[in-house]
Amino acid sequence: METLRDTDLVPLVERAVALAAANVDDGQLPFGALVVRGGEVLATGVNVALRDDDLTAHAEVVAVREASRALGTLDLTGAVVVASCEPCPQCRAVAALAGIAEIVFPTDRDSARRAGFELPPPAARLQDLLRSEVPEGLRLVPVAGAEVPFDRWLARSAP
Repeated sequence: METLRDTDLVPLVERAVALAAANVDDGQLPFGALVVRGGEVLATGVNVALRDDDLTAHAEVVAVREASRALGTLDLTGAVVVASCEPCPQCRAVAALAGIAEIVFPTDRDSARRAGFELPPPAARLQDLLRSEVPEGLRLVPVAGAEVPFDRWLARSAP
C-alpha cells in the first residue's frame, strides 16, 4: 500500500474539497473524491445520487468505478481514496472490496451531519462499528476550507 505524507496529501485533499464545492454549484450534493496510486490521480468522482436517482452514486463509489474502468481491473490494491469528508459505510465497503486499504479525508462525519446529512440508524450503527473496529484505514488530513462544500450546500438550501 502506498503511504503518502500528509504534506503530499494536502493538495489532493484540497482537490477533493474543490470537486465537492463545484458539485454543489452544479446542483448536486457536497461530496467529491479521488483515487490515487503512485502519486497519480487515477480517477475522480462526485456525488451524483440526485442526478441519477441512485443512492449508491456517492463520490467515493463513482471514483472507484471510474478508476476500475480506466485500468480495466477490479483490483485497486495500493491505491488510496481521497475524499472530501469522512466516508459512509457504503463507500468504505466499496473501497475495501477494490483492495483499497486507506481513505483520507479533511473533516469528519459531524460536518456532514451539521449540513443535514444524517445516516439512517442501521447505517449509523455500521459507521460506528467500522470506525471503532477498523480505524487504521481512515486518515484525517485537515485542510483549510474543508467546510466550504457544506457551507455552499447550506446557503443553497436556505429559504
